[in-house]
Order: sequence, then C-alpha cells, then structure tokens
Amino acid sequence: MTSEQQSPVVERAVPANPPAETPECEASTCAGISTPEPVELHNAWPSWIPLVVIAVMVVCCAGFAVGRIAGW
Repeated sequence: MTSEQQSPVVERAVPANPPAETPECEASTCAGISTPEPVELHNAWPSWIPLVVIAVMVVCCAGFAVGRIAGW
C-alpha cells in the first residue's frame, strides 16, 4: 500500500475546557458508592441469626435431596 492509497488520519480537537461533571439525573451506576453505611445497620441482626437461617436452608435442601434419592 503506497502513501497515496492510505486514508487520511482525522485528529479530533481537544476541548479547551474540561467536561463538566455528570448531572445527577444522568449519574452512572457508581454514584453514591462512597456513601458510608449508617452505624445502626451494623448492629441490626446478631451475628448468629444469619448463620441459623443458612443452616436451616442447608438442612432442608439436604433433606429434600436425600428424600428424593430414597423415594426413587
């Protein structure tokens, strides 16, 4: 390919002023990501309650699986 056949390179002009911040109505998905969580939410549940819920779900799923296999 010779220099006569190459397409010309179009350079974009750099704006003199930096772009403004994104308006609130057009905010990206990371808007408010650095908002701290209220302290009250840290103590909303005792730490053992979610573990009990998870344990109950595991026992139910395992029992269902064993029951399906045994009933087959």
